[in-house]
Amino acid sequence: MKPVLILLLAVSARAGDLGGHAPAEIAPPVAPAEDRTIVLNEMWSRRLLAPDQTVWSPLDAELLGKIRTCEADALLYLKKKFGSTRPWTAPARSREPGRRLLTKEGYDKYLSLLTQDAIEYFEAKGAGAKWALKLTDWDGKRLFDGEGRLTPAGSAVYTRAKLKLEVYWRSPNGETFGTRRPPPR
Repeated sequence: MKPVLILLLAVSARAGDLGGHAPAEIAPPVAPAEDRTIVLNEMWSRRLLAPDQTVWSPLDAELLGKIRTCEADALLYLKKKFGSTRPWTAPARSREPGRRLLTKEGYDKYLSLLTQDAIEYFEAKGAGAKWALKLTDWDGKRLFDGEGRLTPAGSAVYTRAKLKLEVYWRSPNGETFGTRRPPPR
């Protein structure tokens, strides 16, 4: 009887490896009401959500992260380009008086203008107009997405190139370009 019991225990221990049962998932911790309120106020301020909307999607949260990441650069770029950032910012709904936040419209404007500048730069550096949107960085990440907008990898390459730091990019046919002589393959 004991060998049969040991055999049953061994088989049941291995049953988890067979895949029939999914382990119980642990629910993510719920954010405190203050954090949710802060995020909701920020999304309203940045005009990511309509004023009567109290729930956001994962895409809204992802866009908020992108805007937060590039906000400082975007505000400097827009100010340099137009002399003011007022049309693309909104007052923060917080305790910080005078602080203005980059809105969704401001982010879209920044990304659009930066994309145009990047395309012009890469075309001037030898990427043909036909292939500029298909360039990749040294690691193979696309510089422009399917809609023709600059990706985070593209932004990094373009920024480094404009600062004349060492950076490389490739055309679809494998030709390598850069701010320095490309290393041998």
